[in-house]
Amino acid sequence: MPSTDRLQQEAMVDDYVAKNDKDSAVKLLYNLVAEYAKEKNFEKAEALHNKLYEVDPMALTEIVRSSEIIEAEKSETLDPKHLELWHDLFSSLSTAEANALYYSMKSDTFESGETIMEQGRIGNRLYFILKGEINALYNRENTEVLFKTLSAGDIIGQSPFFSSTVCTVTMNASGRAAVSYLENSVLKQWKNDVPTLETKLYDYCIRRDKVKQGLESKKMDRRSDERVNLSGRISFQLLDKSDNPIAKAYKGEISDISAGGLSFMVKSSKEQTLRMLLGRRILVSFEIPVKSGPPRTVNEKMTIIAIQSMVFDDYSIHVKYEDRKTKPFIDEIDTEQPVRPT
Repeated sequence: MPSTDRLQQEAMVDDYVAKNDKDSAVKLLYNLVAEYAKEKNFEKAEALHNKLYEVDPMALTEIVRSSEIIEAEKSETLDPKHLELWHDLFSSLSTAEANALYYSMKSDTFESGETIMEQGRIGNRLYFILKGEINALYNRENTEVLFKTLSAGDIIGQSPFFSSTVCTVTMNASGRAAVSYLENSVLKQWKNDVPTLETKLYDYCIRRDKVKQGLESKKMDRRSDERVNLSGRISFQLLDKSDNPIAKAYKGEISDISAGGLSFMVKSSKEQTLRMLLGRRILVSFEIPVKSGPPRTVNEKMTIIAIQSMVFDDYSIHVKYEDRKTKPFIDEIDTEQPVRPT
């Protein structure tokens, strides 16, 4: 149908609405959605589908059927190579979920030696390797150790993408590598459109996290320090770029401590604001009980390396010390006594 005819029909929809003739408006919108979808003009089809809902939210037959038409037409455009490389993933998804996943992806290419992710830096992308090889390197005592090479069909970036943690390894392209990727912001959109997709993708990615498996097999996991459970409250303040405290001090409930860092719980209803703290430096203050002698005062600058959502608006904040603690420091802690804020 010529575009001028379509524009005229869209104008007719508005006329029907103005005359309160919802039935005619719904019928015309349904036909337009189907036509645009068959032409693979999904942006226009979805816009008119939304309008259909606005015109008459009770036109359930037309709303559901037009949505099915869009999803069916979308599924015909999925790249067969994607479906083949991640067959187990896509086969576990509904048509709407498979389309949402595929159409949320963006493409990129990396040249040999180019850094894709850097250890200790913030990352918010989940990468699907289409072509080429990518090296996983771990910085240990200022020396980068190559411990894994990943190729087409593998996925990288699981931990930072799903758990708001800094990157645990550095990923470099071994040669020219082509990838598709998702940005973390898409998860918020999925909660409304395809609410079970995030869980399915998470389960698939975690089971096949070759980077994590490689770290564990070579005992390189930075979180392998023994953790000592503690209770009590601490205080913390955000630091500016000059490492000066800003704003007021906040309180948190300490969870555990190790030679590399500690974790504490905070309560917040503002998830996105809280996640913006990832990578920020804070001043943490508390008194830690010891088995003999007076409590030891801790007043140190630390870096937030992970923020994990729990339940009931609780979040677990993981921080790293500037300087690792010694084993005697950890051994002397009296775990029977609560930590107190200074």
